Amino acid sequence: MSLPGAAGKGGSGLRSESRRRDQRFPRSSRLTSRRQFRTVYREGCKVQTPWFVLFGLPNGAGTSRLGVTVTRKVGSSVQRNRAKRRLREVFRRHRSELLPPLDLVANAKVELLAAAFAVVEREFLRCFSQLARRAGRRR
Repeated sequence: MSLPGAAGKGGSGLRSESRRRDQRFPRSSRLTSRRQFRTVYREGCKVQTPWFVLFGLPNGAGTSRLGVTVTRKVGSSVQRNRAKRRLREVFRRHRSELLPPLDLVANAKVELLAAAFAVVEREFLRCFSQLARRAGRRR
């Protein structure tokens, strides 16, 4: 006998739980310390767009990781958090496709807030592929 609502809003808990788990942005997919950020800045490559700057460095973690920085030039805390959410969402949606594994740091620019999400997504993937090519040449 099952309890109503025991599986949550998604109906049968098993299928929706595994799908939801794949879409998360776990701590293992993030750069978390100042030291990690500085290493990527110092040793990695850089690609610029009108919306953000993306730095990348090959890692041995087996999966790409992302760190996001947004300065106060971008705007209020609400606007800065929106910029971070947009970049994290692009990364989260394409995390499994981002090979070879790189540590990434994205520095948002003011223009990111006005850009369409599809444009940000396309540019992020383009920048990642450039960084991946450069990383392949470095090895």
